Amino acid sequence: MQGIPANIKLLSFAKKGLIFSQTYAVKDFPRIKNIVSNVDDKVSVKLNFYIESGKIPCIEGSVELEVALDCQRCLKEVKLQLNPAFKLAFIIHENQAEDLDPSFETILNADEEFSAIEFITDEVLISIPMIPMHSHECQSYKDKSPVIEQKRKNPFAVLEQLKNSTKE
Repeated sequence: MQGIPANIKLLSFAKKGLIFSQTYAVKDFPRIKNIVSNVDDKVSVKLNFYIESGKIPCIEGSVELEVALDCQRCLKEVKLQLNPAFKLAFIIHENQAEDLDPSFETILNADEEFSAIEFITDEVLISIPMIPMHSHECQSYKDKSPVIEQKRKNPFAVLEQLKNSTKE
């Protein structure tokens, strides 16, 4: 295993059956570091390239990292352990997907060469929950002040008074 190159050469790597592994820091991923507060934490990435069905380049991989985001319930920091795993087949024609095992996610008309950082970033971003929250009930979420019932006035009370005053 070797470190991941800056650019992924899809067909070349898949034909050679290359396997890469590398540890990054969160700050190495610009689009991720802008939304988390733990930019110095580690990100472990493993990528395995191979050819499926004799002609379809594939990437199987996993990423392990912890992200520190704002809880959308109490706005305090919440740390989430993310372990996105993916099995991608890069196809040229949609009918190629018919021959593949259903465990593959297919990507149509991919570029032959693309940025490893951007590729890994996309896989991480789709694994982040849309509404990050603590798994427990947040303290500020529980309002401790008692609910005070207010007696509502009947909007027709005035009419009731008028009705009663005309009967006399």
